Amino acid sequence: MTTSGFQGFGRWAGTAEVFSGEGAFLGNGADTRFVRQVEDGRTRIDVSFVGPFKHSGHYFISDRGDHRLYQGPCNVGYAEALAPGLVDANAYWPDLGMSQRFFLMNLPDGQTQLSLALMSRGERLLYVVVGQNDRVSDEGPAPSPSLVSGSSYDFAGDPAAGRGSLLLHRPGVWTGTLAAVGADRSDLGALAVEESIGRDLAMATSGSRFDPHPRAWTMRCNGWEAYTVSSTAVAGSYSLSGGRASSGHFHHLEAGLRVWRREVVAHDGAQKAVVRVWYRGNARVGAEFGVLRFLAPD
Repeated sequence: MTTSGFQGFGRWAGTAEVFSGEGAFLGNGADTRFVRQVEDGRTRIDVSFVGPFKHSGHYFISDRGDHRLYQGPCNVGYAEALAPGLVDANAYWPDLGMSQRFFLMNLPDGQTQLSLALMSRGERLLYVVVGQNDRVSDEGPAPSPSLVSGSSYDFAGDPAAGRGSLLLHRPGVWTGTLAAVGADRSDLGALAVEESIGRDLAMATSGSRFDPHPRAWTMRCNGWEAYTVSSTAVAGSYSLSGGRASSGHFHHLEAGLRVWRREVVAHDGAQKAVVRVWYRGNARVGAEFGVLRFLAPD
């Protein structure tokens, strides 16, 4: 798949929720970015983040079509451009001394971005940053997201971070279309999918490009992690961040594949960004991604 250039120019402002590696809510962060093209054809990003950790600086991106090079000074690494509005990156932030596994996806309106950053030092996960940013004009104020009032003192021990429920585990159906690319990023087309969540975390999916058969499994959840209870057709686990984001690996045993699943739900709970990378052993066979909408049961 050949992407069509950078889609995120302009000013972006938003709020992030920051969690510890164990899932405890640490606080919100104010996140601003200014993205513009500079004379040498590269993209410059000026960033400022103030929250449980703080950072400001800038870095340059060299756009190579299907991938991008982060060329410092405050962020170095590599990002795949899986689609015009989606990057999946592995990078390093020298001033923080942290490695970052990161995805950022534009929602269909082109004015909102959802992101998930897993910040590690070595193999130790230190922070999970769940972000939602809106494109803002130079004249107007930034949109005000719907936030739960509270503090880390109150919410650190609450897996739902004050929301009253884990958004990813609400009974209902997530529905929409996921695009797919092969190992060489060749376009495999889009597929309409449905994913249902029933009582006692009974999960079911209509299938994917890489495992086209409907699958069903049951999970247990302690609020911070969820995991399958038996070796059925799907076996694995993920970590949760405020019940709004997840990351983990699942084995589709009959297909002989493993999938790294990452998801972020928007503040209003109505849609989620999905990125799934499929492997056979350690060899990637493809990826699928998109935005799904939530339908509550009647």
